Amino acid sequence: MNRLIAIGAAGYAGLGLVSFLKPGVVPAVIGSTAPNADSRTEIRAVYGGLPLAFAASLVASPASGTAIGLATAGMAAGRAASSVFEGAPSPKMAGFIALEAATAAALLLGARRHRAA
Repeated sequence: MNRLIAIGAAGYAGLGLVSFLKPGVVPAVIGSTAPNADSRTEIRAVYGGLPLAFAASLVASPASGTAIGLATAGMAAGRAASSVFEGAPSPKMAGFIALEAATAAALLLGARRHRAA
């Protein structure tokens, strides 16, 4: 596994662990809460389980960086496209867009390097 894939796996593992163990952190980032068990369960599934599965996939098969990189690019694109409905993104959302775009690029490049090796 090359460094780009490893960084992506570590980032997704960290996000997944924090979200699974402390689901209230996720909505707190945007000034919201997770007031009931259903909302915390949803956070654990989407922000906990899915990133942990992404991390495991990257470790088990670094070539999965292509698919996970595209999924990550989709998240960045979805946030950016939201500006059509919500106006220009806040600095926080712009930061998330940049982070997701950089992560997507790293995973896609890492997967390409993995295939070439």
